[in-house]
Amino acid sequence: MLRMFQDHEMIRVNQVARDMGLSRSTVHRMLATLSHHGFVTQDDFSRAYKPGPALVDIGLSVVANMDIRSLAHGALVHLRDETDETVHLATLRGAEVLYVDSVESNQVVRTGSRTGWTLPAHATAAGKALLAELDDEALAARYPEEDLQAPTSRAPQTREDLKKQLTDVRRLGYAVNNAESEADVSAVAAVVRDKHGHARAAIATTAPQSRVDDDWIDSAAAATVRVARELGERIN
Repeated sequence: MLRMFQDHEMIRVNQVARDMGLSRSTVHRMLATLSHHGFVTQDDFSRAYKPGPALVDIGLSVVANMDIRSLAHGALVHLRDETDETVHLATLRGAEVLYVDSVESNQVVRTGSRTGWTLPAHATAAGKALLAELDDEALAARYPEEDLQAPTSRAPQTREDLKKQLTDVRRLGYAVNNAESEADVSAVAAVVRDKHGHARAAIATTAPQSRVDDDWIDSAAAATVRVARELGERIN
C-alpha cells in the first residue's frame, strides 16, 4: 500500500481497495493502523491519506546512507561558498521532492535548510528539473488530473502549464522557481545525471526573493549547472 505514494500524492480508500483487491473495511483498518503509527496522515478536507512523518523519517534514514548524499555534500559546500546562498540536494518522490541535504548561506538574510521537507515538485526548481527528465506518460502518471494543487498563485495551475515550463527547462538546462513554493523564496536548479545519463537528484540554489533578479538567475544557474555536472561525473 505504501508503495502507492511513489505515484500518487494522496491515496483514497476506494482507490486502495480497487488496486489491491481488498474490501473497504479491511483498507480502513489498515490505514487506521498506519495512521496510529505515523506512517500516513489524513487530509482534513479531502479525507484522502498522505505520507506521514514516520514514513518520511524512514526514507531519510535510508537516504542518509546513500552514496549520492555523501558524494554531494562537498559539492553543496562548494556551491554555497561560490554563490553565498543556501543550496539543497533533492530527489523526486512521486509528485513531490524530498530534500535530503542542505548547506545554508552565511548571510544574515538567507533561506534556511529544507532537509527532511517534502514539497510539490511542480512548484519547486529542483522538482521541475527532475520532472523535465520524464516523458509525457510518466508525467501523466504523477499528475493524473489536469488541475494542480498550487501552494502559491505563481506556481503552475494546470498540467499543461507545467508541461510548457518543462519545455523551457529542457531548452535552458536548468529550472527556475519564481516564488512558487514559498512567497518569499526563489531558486534555480539543475539535474544531477550519473555517468550513464540517468537523473539521480537535483541541486538547487535558493535565495530570498528580494535578492533575485535576472543577473542573479544567470549567475546562480551557471554555477549550479556546472556543479551538478561535475558531481554527476563522479556517480556510477
